[in-house]
Amino acid sequence: MRGLVLAGVRRIEVRDDLPEPVLEQPTDAIVRVLLAGVCGSDLHPWAGREPFRPGVVPGHEVVGEVTAVGPDVTSFGVGDRVVVPFTTSCGTCPACRRGLSSRCEHGQLFGWGDPDPDGSVLHGGQAEALRVPLADGTLLALPERLDLATGVLLADNLPTGWYAALRAQVVPDEPALVLGCGAVGLCAVVALHAMGARPVVATDPIRERRDRAARLGARATAAQDVDEVVAELTAGEGVPSVVDAAGSTSATAAALRCLRPGGTLQVVAVPTRPELDLSPVEAYDRNLTLRFGRAPVRSLLDDVVAAVLDGRLRAPAQHLVTGPPLPLEAGAEAYERAASGADGVGKLLLDPSLS
Repeated sequence: MRGLVLAGVRRIEVRDDLPEPVLEQPTDAIVRVLLAGVCGSDLHPWAGREPFRPGVVPGHEVVGEVTAVGPDVTSFGVGDRVVVPFTTSCGTCPACRRGLSSRCEHGQLFGWGDPDPDGSVLHGGQAEALRVPLADGTLLALPERLDLATGVLLADNLPTGWYAALRAQVVPDEPALVLGCGAVGLCAVVALHAMGARPVVATDPIRERRDRAARLGARATAAQDVDEVVAELTAGEGVPSVVDAAGSTSATAAALRCLRPGGTLQVVAVPTRPELDLSPVEAYDRNLTLRFGRAPVRSLLDDVVAAVLDGRLRAPAQHLVTGPPLPLEAGAEAYERAASGADGVGKLLLDPSLS
């Protein structure tokens, strides 16, 4: 099988001798990959910011077609077009029943291998096919009305943006702020709009990304102007809700400056530093709520898809995706390009059928 592997820090290799995925458990499914995304969190191990096991197929944003199912799989069959969320989930453990599928007792992250040689590995979707454990609790049938690029966003970015907006405790008809206009930040923009925030202010150091946010209805502003814009909109009080989709020290500082007393900061960017860039004294003195955490994508997908289909939530694929899908052979270039942010690059897609 052809696929990418993360061979070392900043080393993506294309292999054509990878083992074909096979059914290992009766609850497994095999999915042929139609499109896979390159996510910002794929870049953390690639750049050496997170430990990883070399040789693992990366990628956790997948839409594909089921080609085989185990005997205990009851909800999906061969030929079904499905979204593969970034983590598996059983759907029945206490965490899943509480709506926290991202912390499923049996869950695994696609495209990640424990650096411990004795730890688990679940190969990801930047390849021609992948094995999906716990298929009934993990997969989602992609409605015919939705295109493949939207399916890729449903695997991670769109429900993550939705989760960020929910957790930021939106106050209808009051402003909210999004820090970072990558794919998750832009998905948070449309989710905040869907939940009634007015206006949504968005900032990013890259002009092209701010332009995308503006096309999605945000009041886009450069980082050096965000304090002034927030002060103007709120008579100096600050906003009630901030989504940090950047994860940088400067973003944390901006969030604290722009939150009003009693406001909520939802950090949705994957943290790679062991400490917080904020003062607990300041958070206490201003009665701030600070929230963190991985989005429970599968728990949210039914609601997110319903909101897209009935028009409450805008599916922003046309504004996020940069260019046509790329072949696997362009994988190393895609990672370099995504990491550089050159020309405001958005979501890059890989199509394993291309050569």
